[in-house]
Amino acid sequence: MKPVLSSLWMHSRRRLPFALLASSLAVGCGQPAEPSEAPAPSAPQAESAARAVEPSGNLEAALNTAANEEEDAIPERPVVESLFAIPQGPASNATAAVFELKLDAKREQNEQFRGKTLTMLDGTQQLLFRDDGQGGDEVAGDLLFVATGTFDFVALQAEQQRIAQAQSQSQEPLTTAVFEGRELVRTVPVAALSTQFPVGQRVPIRPIGLATLVDPARSLIIRAPSVVNDLGRTWDPCTNAGNPNGKWTFNYLMTEMANQPFTGVAPSTFVREWLRQWEAAKTVNGFTTPPRTSIVTKLINPWPKVGGALDLAKSPFKLVAIVNRLDLAGNNPAYGSGRAGEGRFIFAATEGTGSACHTVPFLVILEYGVDKNDCVSIKTYAQQWQALSSMTLGSATYNAALENLTEQFAKRDLSPRKPNRSSINQVRTNENWLQTSPWELREFRLWNSSINPASFAAPGPVLGLLNSHTVAQTPDRATKNTLFPSYVNANVPPIVAVPPTYTVPLSWSTGPFRGGRAIVTSTFASPSSPPFWSQPAATIPNRQARHVFSLNTCDGCHGDEIGTPFTHVNQAGGLSPFLSGVLTVPDRADGAPTRTFNEVLGRQTFLDQVANQSCLTLSFLSSSAAVH
Repeated sequence: MKPVLSSLWMHSRRRLPFALLASSLAVGCGQPAEPSEAPAPSAPQAESAARAVEPSGNLEAALNTAANEEEDAIPERPVVESLFAIPQGPASNATAAVFELKLDAKREQNEQFRGKTLTMLDGTQQLLFRDDGQGGDEVAGDLLFVATGTFDFVALQAEQQRIAQAQSQSQEPLTTAVFEGRELVRTVPVAALSTQFPVGQRVPIRPIGLATLVDPARSLIIRAPSVVNDLGRTWDPCTNAGNPNGKWTFNYLMTEMANQPFTGVAPSTFVREWLRQWEAAKTVNGFTTPPRTSIVTKLINPWPKVGGALDLAKSPFKLVAIVNRLDLAGNNPAYGSGRAGEGRFIFAATEGTGSACHTVPFLVILEYGVDKNDCVSIKTYAQQWQALSSMTLGSATYNAALENLTEQFAKRDLSPRKPNRSSINQVRTNENWLQTSPWELREFRLWNSSINPASFAAPGPVLGLLNSHTVAQTPDRATKNTLFPSYVNANVPPIVAVPPTYTVPLSWSTGPFRGGRAIVTSTFASPSSPPFWSQPAATIPNRQARHVFSLNTCDGCHGDEIGTPFTHVNQAGGLSPFLSGVLTVPDRADGAPTRTFNEVLGRQTFLDQVANQSCLTLSFLSSSAAVH
């Protein structure tokens, strides 16, 4: 027998234990790491005093050099087949143990790890996994890695008792879901292990999430009127009811993001300059995003003013949902998420007055990284989200607990190494209100010198402000008949890998590739011009690569690749089929194969696992290159 080990993969540079944490599925977009083709110049200045952000001295240096860790290069990771802990003494909180970690020999990407070592971090414990024939490893290069350390067998006993209790209270056999990328591939039975762990016995460390113990409406996608209309935390621009400065208002969140004490940017200026980006054409990565000038008459002119400046206390945006995206946790090939995933607020613009006031299809999604750095804090954070499932939705206790969670990512100065010291990763919009067609999705980011300025609108990003940015994993539509098939055909292995390991680059082959917006002209497929990414089999022979690439684009996921409408959460808080349970979809280009998705089940499973299991089980998780 060959001894072994396990834990979370630690980023090969400076990333945390949760580098292997991954999302099975997702909705809303996340951002892949930016390429570092060229060093970023000093921040360009805005053209006029009204638009300029001109920090000086130490402030400018701080703004310009803040590290946006979501832009780090992302290492590939192994795909784990099995993990065992072998106790070397009686069960305790820190029993000496040998770990056996087996990588899946059928996965081509695991070949790069054969005969190597893997460094992982479990809490404060760093483990060195060896497949080099040294330090207890018997056979070099067999993909069976060995390490020694300690393991908390008492916690494992408690987890088995939790599983047994859940089974006793369930009318159905317990199962846990298994995903590959975004696709549900199977469910497997769950049974509690014996809580006796004799010395020398190989004890399996298995990834198990009990989805039935997570209520999506309370812990994942929160849309209840008793929450989004909380009079102490939200404000309704149609009724003028609520607290204009509440912790879940557009006013509060944008004020914290602007962080005027640090940046010198007034919140009203911060928002006005963001809105100005629809008023004129923008060139992003060489592609033109046309203006939508009706934003002036529809949104900006009606917006109440104070001394000519936007009155953020009367912002015409209504809260639609608060979303927990813990499943985006960790560093992986697709998302620029925080270390404990993302927390999100979804707002819808409103128009009209009095009884004629209503929300419109102009959605703004604020997507924050959750800056937690170690297994213990991430696990505690997950437990707080899961605890909401046992509270009365919308009660004073529930809403206070939810505010405690949102304040862990929404308030200012939580991420000193990021632009504006804000935890925001990106702001996204999708709408067809300013212009009926096409539906359009845009992305905006803060900038610092660690981010390639070519991914922002020309002539360049401005410090302290939200700037137009390329959309994640999505080429410009102008490349559909040229660079798109060329890119997919040249990158089949990383695209079809599980997990996928590709990132859509700014440029490919003969020209710019990643786009400055995603558009959907129709939500219905047509043979000549489907709204997703497709070319015939003669042009793209590997049809799985076509599907994965299309699904992982913003306009593919929102444009019929999975048979859903453009919004996954609409202006009334309604959910698309993708967020409503099991979704079985024949391939949209070829009619076969038929694939099964269950986004919410994936998020439930992930939350329960992170909140309740050893961090070592996260080494099994594979992430998708999807950005939704």
